[in-house]
Amino acid sequence: MKILCVSGGGREVVTDTAALLAPSVRESVRVDANQWIKQLRLVRYDGQSMRERFTYRGDSLWWFTELYLHKMKRLDRAVALVRALDSAVEHHAPARLIVTGGDAIDASVASAFGAARRLPIETNETAEVRHPRWQSYGVGLTAQLSRLRTTMGAPANRPPVAAFVHSAFWHSSDPQGEAYIGPVLHALANAAPGLCFVGVGPRRNFRARRWWDPVAAAMGTAPPAVTPIERFAPRTRLIGSMALWRDRHALAREICAGDDIRAAAAYRGCDLWPVLRRELEDTARLQWPWSARAMDEAGSALDTLRPNAMLTYAEAGGWGRALVLEARRRSVPSIGLQHGFIYRHWLNYLHEPDEILPLGSDDGCPLPDRTLVYDAYAASHLRGAGHFPESRLAVTGNPRLDDLASRVRARRAERDALRDRLGVAGQPLALLTVKFVEMGAWLPALVSAAASQPGIRVIIKPHPAETADLYGPVIASRSNITMAPAGFDLASLLAASDGILTMNSTVGLDAIVLGIPTLVVGLPSNLSPFVDAGLMLGADAPEGIGQALGALLYDRAVRDRLAAAAGPFIRRYGLEPDGRAAERAVSEILRMTQ
Repeated sequence: MKILCVSGGGREVVTDTAALLAPSVRESVRVDANQWIKQLRLVRYDGQSMRERFTYRGDSLWWFTELYLHKMKRLDRAVALVRALDSAVEHHAPARLIVTGGDAIDASVASAFGAARRLPIETNETAEVRHPRWQSYGVGLTAQLSRLRTTMGAPANRPPVAAFVHSAFWHSSDPQGEAYIGPVLHALANAAPGLCFVGVGPRRNFRARRWWDPVAAAMGTAPPAVTPIERFAPRTRLIGSMALWRDRHALAREICAGDDIRAAAAYRGCDLWPVLRRELEDTARLQWPWSARAMDEAGSALDTLRPNAMLTYAEAGGWGRALVLEARRRSVPSIGLQHGFIYRHWLNYLHEPDEILPLGSDDGCPLPDRTLVYDAYAASHLRGAGHFPESRLAVTGNPRLDDLASRVRARRAERDALRDRLGVAGQPLALLTVKFVEMGAWLPALVSAAASQPGIRVIIKPHPAETADLYGPVIASRSNITMAPAGFDLASLLAASDGILTMNSTVGLDAIVLGIPTLVVGLPSNLSPFVDAGLMLGADAPEGIGQALGALLYDRAVRDRLAAAAGPFIRRYGLEPDGRAAERAVSEILRMTQ
């Protein structure tokens, strides 16, 4: 958004929210937004807290409310705009402000700021705010459409483990082909005959998803070796969630009723009720019906399969929490398997002490009975920031890194041939691993910085949940920046690369162990602690990317310094891959089945 600061004498200064937010302020925006969300659980409704007041089958819907508010990031946006406007006042002392380029939500935040600071503010929103009314209706519609699938009966033999995986990331009939935890699933399938795979979510990733997918899946396009969870839940098992769906508008009114929730909308003296009210209404209309349906389907699948244990690698997300709640209700041991780096601001893993404890009919945060983590770094974070009991954690190693490191070592023997195939012989090569939706304005800045140094090559490896066509307009006409060619897996690209460019990708952390230097742009980001520790280079402003990129690829002293810092860190937290992580994970999983 553009912000025009007009002085009393008529002098005008044009700036924007990004320029007004210093790195330290951007960091505090994430903290403040998470704290704002977390304190909502304590809001009172006629003597009950939000956590107690809104439940489904006795379990609190708070566990899904916080996920929705965190995922949508609209409260983060509101916090960021208030902080940006405060910065504009501090640095430019305007007599009035004009905010343009936002939407109606941004306009309401700006108006609240003006009222709180007694400063005239004009707004000119240009972006339309999408209303989720159709999405809310679609929760019920897709629930009905997906029942067109043939219902599965109970298996002849009780499976030792039911592994719940995301259908969009299952690529073959071999569990090894699963995009996130393939090595563990492959080893588990060999060690536990009768292992059952249940697919949750649509077959397509969210960027490629279409409205007709529930019907298409019902007609036979389910992934091989995976049974869609809908096939375990006939329509009669959705009575409860469909009732909640029909009550969604009444629930939206109830969650916004009362003086306490109204008072919870204040941030730094600004009344942000229009923003909070919209988000809470959307939570009740969209998130709660979806969550209740997920609980119904999870419970039905567990009742049909009767496994000795339940395994998932999305235990902290919406599907995972539904699965853990239903497993807990049935006394089925639940296991969560870490599948990526757990970032410090990821609210899914941030729990206050009171959230771990029972309250009313709710038995507390749906933590798995055992969460298997990669290393001591992850375990320390979950104990400290997540208040996980020690008994619920086990360090088993990083199977994906084991596999990746092995393949990178093998590919390095053919590094020159790989680089020839990529057309980068004689040039330094940087691999850009990103999520398009996270990069925002930093992606064009990074592309421009790379394009200004024609002696280097940058190859983009998109996130598995995104498609390559997103990047076309950004890299158009940039001859030294291309997408990763088909047929080149991550290991081949890493073996050919001289450096990694990223903002938040787990690949940057893998690179520490693989001995490949990394540059993190868009600081502060989830990788900031590793930049602060001297393990990675960082750029906290667009104009600094070019110099940092040059140092990453050309400065031997910088590269040696990063490598020297990596050794102690790897040893301290036990990050070195040894090829046995999948074996240890399987042993822990099978122990839970006994």
